[in-house]
This record gives sequence, structure tokens and C-alpha cells, in this order.
Amino acid sequence: YLTGLELSNNGSDANNDIDIAAGKARDSTDVADLSLAASLTKRLDASWAVGTNQGGLDTGVKANSTWYHLWLIRRSDTAVVDVLFSTSATAPTMPANYDSKRRIGSVLTDGSGNLRGFVQNHDHFQWKAAIKDIDVSNLGTTVTGFTMSTPPGFKIRGTFHYDMTGQSSRTVYFQSPNITDASASTSAVPYGHTPKDSATQGPNGQITIETNTSSQIKLSSSAANTTIVVLTDGWVDIRGK
Repeated sequence: YLTGLELSNNGSDANNDIDIAAGKARDSTDVADLSLAASLTKRLDASWAVGTNQGGLDTGVKANSTWYHLWLIRRSDTAVVDVLFSTSATAPTMPANYDSKRRIGSVLTDGSGNLRGFVQNHDHFQWKAAIKDIDVSNLGTTVTGFTMSTPPGFKIRGTFHYDMTGQSSRTVYFQSPNITDASASTSAVPYGHTPKDSATQGPNGQITIETNTSSQIKLSSSAANTTIVVLTDGWVDIRGK
């Protein structure tokens, strides 16, 4: 189980700090209960130290364009609970004497190393500003993978919105890499997710697709040289529940 523990950008230093709400969770091995009695602020730009407004990074220094996973951690000898940042989605470098952990979410830095703005509502994470991940003019009939701005290391339900420029009678099929590849068609299964567009107006819309563990989705068009832009709006992360 996991309750509370919602994440948010810190109001005073949104570029570097994350606020973690109070809450409770079972550890990843289903052995220990981890209870964060009061909200906590952890700094991504400093090495981990116990307590609020202290560093949170397990190893190294904060990097540009990098995903960091937040871990609720506990030491069984004192029952102290804290939070740790790590680039590892499975095995963070734990501080001395901390022996229980549970991943509670993930955050991303931009090209300048600043934390991207987001909002969380239970398992639903949404970017404050959608991120353009696909902008191509040559999408063709071959099924092609693209990396999206969703947390790596897990199969995540990502929410995306798209826009196509006006190109005559074609459709684009979005699919999860976790299923068998299938090419878009205007006349046969699996057809496509975008309406067949005309030469004067391109379709747009929103779609939810499950990524693979590398944050990818796949697209194909029913015709060559299709222009499409796809932005990542957010994702659903059940965080081990």
C-alpha cells in the first residue's frame, strides 16, 4: 500500500528542491512499514543528509536532462524515515544503516539542470508545461519508436497530445511497444488513431498509451512523409501498488 507522500516543486527553490507530503507505505519487499509523519523538503543539488531542507542525492551531482527517482527510506534501528533521490529505478545507493525503501515517484531535470514543473494528484502526474517529444515531417509506414518524457524503468501509462498538418487522406496509429507491431491503415485493421485528414486541415487530439521500460511509444502512418508533432502531457505511475 501507499497513501499520501505526494510530490511537488518547492515554492522557494523550485529548480532544486522537492516537497514530499506526509504519508505511509509498505516497503518494496513487503516487510516493513514506512511512515513519514511530517512533510519533508529534499534538495537535489546536494548529497543526502538526514532531515528536511537537507541534501537528497544518493551519489554524484545533479545532472542535466536526467530522471531521478524518489525513494522513501527507513533505518530499522531507529525507525527514522527520510527521502532519497537516485537515478536508479531499482537499486538506489542507500545511506548507512538505512535498510528499507519504496519508490514514491520520479522527477526530471531540463537541459539546464533545473527541475521541470509538475503537479501530482494521487497516481496522476502532469507537466505544468507539456514537453514536445516528437516533431517529424517524414513519418512513414514503418513502425517507429520514440522516447517520451515519462519515467524510465517502468511500463507507464503516458498521456500525449498530437497535431498533424494538412496532408491528404492519411492516418497515424499509436501503439505500445509492449504489443505486436502493426502498421496504420485507412482501410484495414488496425486503422489509426487520428482521423483521416484532408489537404486543408490536419487533425489533433489526445491519447493514452502504455510505454515500455525505456519510455518509448511507437507510431506509423498510412502514407509516407507524414508531418506530426506529439507532446507529453503527463503519466500515471502506480509506484508499485
